[in-house]
Amino acid sequence: MKKLITSLLVLVIVMTCGVALLASCEKVDYDHTIVFYSTQNDDLQKLTATVIKTFEDKFPGWKVDHQQPGGYDEVRKKIVQDLQGQSQPDLAYCYPDHVALYMPTQKVVDLSTMMTSTEVIKGGENGDKEYTLGMTAEQIADFIPSYYEEGKATMFSNYETYGYNENSMLTLPFVKSTELLFYNKDALDACGLQPAKTWDELWEQAPILKKKFPTATVLGYDSESNWFITESERQGWGYTSTDNDKHYLFSNDKAAAWLDTLQDKAKLGYVTTQTIYGSYTSNLFKKGVNDNAGGAVYCIGSSGGAKNQATTAFNWGVSALPGSKLEDGTISNKVISQGPSLVMLKNDQASDPDAKAKMTFMFMKELYDAAYQASVAKLQGYNPCIQSAIDLPAYQEFLDNDSEITAISAKIATSITDQYFTSPAFIGSSEARAQVGNVIVFVLKQEKDGAKALRDALKNCGGNNVN
Repeated sequence: MKKLITSLLVLVIVMTCGVALLASCEKVDYDHTIVFYSTQNDDLQKLTATVIKTFEDKFPGWKVDHQQPGGYDEVRKKIVQDLQGQSQPDLAYCYPDHVALYMPTQKVVDLSTMMTSTEVIKGGENGDKEYTLGMTAEQIADFIPSYYEEGKATMFSNYETYGYNENSMLTLPFVKSTELLFYNKDALDACGLQPAKTWDELWEQAPILKKKFPTATVLGYDSESNWFITESERQGWGYTSTDNDKHYLFSNDKAAAWLDTLQDKAKLGYVTTQTIYGSYTSNLFKKGVNDNAGGAVYCIGSSGGAKNQATTAFNWGVSALPGSKLEDGTISNKVISQGPSLVMLKNDQASDPDAKAKMTFMFMKELYDAAYQASVAKLQGYNPCIQSAIDLPAYQEFLDNDSEITAISAKIATSITDQYFTSPAFIGSSEARAQVGNVIVFVLKQEKDGAKALRDALKNCGGNNVN
């Protein structure tokens, strides 16, 4: 009987709370709770918890609910689902492609007005402390320019259709990374070679390295999509555009010719990629090339994942991506900008959405504390998005560690921010990225030539505008 009564009580509580398990019936106060979605791991969450506490101490009664739905794709999928049910978070990690999907709902907050606002927000235990809502001109100028540009509405297709203007800011950068070239120094030394500074140099070295290490691959490239997008940007061939009449520019003769040269390199066993290898090519790189190990001499991967390239099996090195020779003979060293930004979304569950947005922005500003930015960067291997964090003595000391791969990579990535670029975002840009990645795979696997692979990719994107 006691068991029966207990079971009935549990059932009543579960039904009352509307959950599947016995849990707290406490209702979330969306008027005073900021919901923040990120992809942060346990260590980063602990670090961010200190920032959350600082915010909550400044504004008693306000809470931050920090949630981790999964990786970037999981965050995007959950927000798309949340927007359909009007239960979206107030703040979230994002990439431009994600924001392009959110914009048609007109829930993406234009940050520009709050950024320049002089409105005073009351805080403190007795409500007697004053905090300015906006950012100073110095704070705005503190953002690394190439990172800041990514969030402008002009980087997004149809921004005017959704109520934004050319001065609107749809995102602010959080931390960033790029691609770098990791190399087996011992292997290069054995052949009397220096790390390749251009793609021409790398391909000239390839037969020498292959002859010396016949079971090795010369180059492993983790991101097929990044390879295609970066070369298209460098050469000016065209990749995508915010122009609604011509979003897809990647199917062109010059890109096809370049792909055919890559196909020839693959035939000789010089190159592989993550999809073809079946794993991150850093795993191939770490095998080494001696004693028929079958590793890779070079590997191109994210600066944010530099620790995954580290090994004690041989002496390694890190450098910027090889430069691309242009038709006029000059060298382009442009590199892709990666890493999360922050997007704010209008909250449909708050009784005063405007007031909620202002408090969300106040929390957002806490994430741009220089010490916090530097700590996140050191922990993840990403770059801070503000110069003041880079200039901190503690961060400079970190960058000066010439024996730790994360520090070396961060130093190189920080030194080339003026070369960073970001592709336009629109509904369908994420599909374009996936398709050009597939193009590289089809070509390297000898399944299609460059022109056919590009035509098929364009068709899969729903485009018919061959440039």
